[in-house]
Amino acid sequence: MKPRILVIGGLAAGPSAVSKAKRVNPNAEVTLFERGEYVSYGICEIPYYIGNVVTNPDLLISYTPQKLEQAKGVKVKILHNVEEIIPRKKKILVRDLNKNKVSEYSYDKLIIATGSCPRLLGLKGEEGRNVFPVKTLEQGYSIKQFIEQEKPKKAVIIGGGYIGMEMAEALTKNNIQTTLLHRGELPMSGLEQVSREAVKETLMSHGITFVPKVKVREFRSDSTGRVTEILANTGSYPADLLVLSLGVEPNTELAVGAKINVGARGGILTDQRQATNIDTIFAAGDCCEVKNLVNNRRMYIPLATTASKQGWVAGENAAGGSTVFKGVIRAIAVQVFDLEVAHVGLSAKEAEDSGMDIVTEHIVGNSKIGFFPGNEQVHIVLIADKRSKRLVGANVFGKGGATLRANTLGVAIQQRLTVDEVAQLDLIYSPPYAPLWDPVLVAANQLKKKFSKK
Repeated sequence: MKPRILVIGGLAAGPSAVSKAKRVNPNAEVTLFERGEYVSYGICEIPYYIGNVVTNPDLLISYTPQKLEQAKGVKVKILHNVEEIIPRKKKILVRDLNKNKVSEYSYDKLIIATGSCPRLLGLKGEEGRNVFPVKTLEQGYSIKQFIEQEKPKKAVIIGGGYIGMEMAEALTKNNIQTTLLHRGELPMSGLEQVSREAVKETLMSHGITFVPKVKVREFRSDSTGRVTEILANTGSYPADLLVLSLGVEPNTELAVGAKINVGARGGILTDQRQATNIDTIFAAGDCCEVKNLVNNRRMYIPLATTASKQGWVAGENAAGGSTVFKGVIRAIAVQVFDLEVAHVGLSAKEAEDSGMDIVTEHIVGNSKIGFFPGNEQVHIVLIADKRSKRLVGANVFGKGGATLRANTLGVAIQQRLTVDEVAQLDLIYSPPYAPLWDPVLVAANQLKKKFSKK
């Protein structure tokens, strides 16, 4: 009998899981269920589609359901919502949203890849027709259509994280006057102070009104269901378009209903094989917590790179293979207008909360030879543990050459290099690409000096 592998969720982890499962066991009967209309697309690309950087919407989709079926030899059922997992019977209940009919499907192995849900404020009017989270391709299409048809003049973004930054630029490129409301003093709370200040300055220099320390109290709507005004402790903000960028949380309702263990951050707990506490059930992607390799603690890190890797592991093991996913350091970047901002490893606060005695260094270097055309300043912030002298985190920002240098530092962190070992890295010197002493080396050498201080 052919083994039956069912996968719930079709964004990043799910398609990776079905592809890998079928490759490992070509005889397996592999089926993916997705409650939406689309599978295998990039959420990170959506702001660039809205901002007209990507003009062809078809490019956002890696695989259509039909292409995924043909290329990978799996079954794809879109507009099918899984309503319940019954582990004792090894069955799931699925509603066909077109027919409004519920059917049972049996499995030998099940992979949960239900992703995440956008955080909401829970205020009346949040469901207004000009109010949009930026979490799905459908929402991206809706925002684009709304801008083209309604031609909004004023927009408000609530939330100053990564998506908030990207949407601020996207709306500005559509000639929409944009105000960004944020609960903190500075945007992008996971970064270090100097990085956050640079992001704020960049936003304001490009015409974004940044309002800190905001607590939203009320949405006021007109008779057509449009939110027209946002009331907060800091004032009143008129809007034709409202974007909710409040972050995400694990979508674990199905898992919890099946008595699958979740962690302190709400995500599904798995071992290195992506197996849950219930035999025959695996989980992968944004619905899961993940081990941070820097401090060996579980964290919630909803990134497509992590989800896809976990999906591969879950798919291989569900199909009878044996592989592991050890964890991540967290490597993430964002473009804020002309500023590249990258974060790898732990923040200073996270390192301190992990029990480390930290030391930090901030340097400003050249992206190329100083007199070379196109040279820009690159800022590097390093975070190290005094006791082990190990590099545990870094921020890199600048107008050019920042993100790829963060990749170098990310490798150093993952390989548990000391600051002295980072300072001895053999990095490229070439006038169009890097100076004789790359900013990475300058930062590490400056940080080394602090270890010898009493």
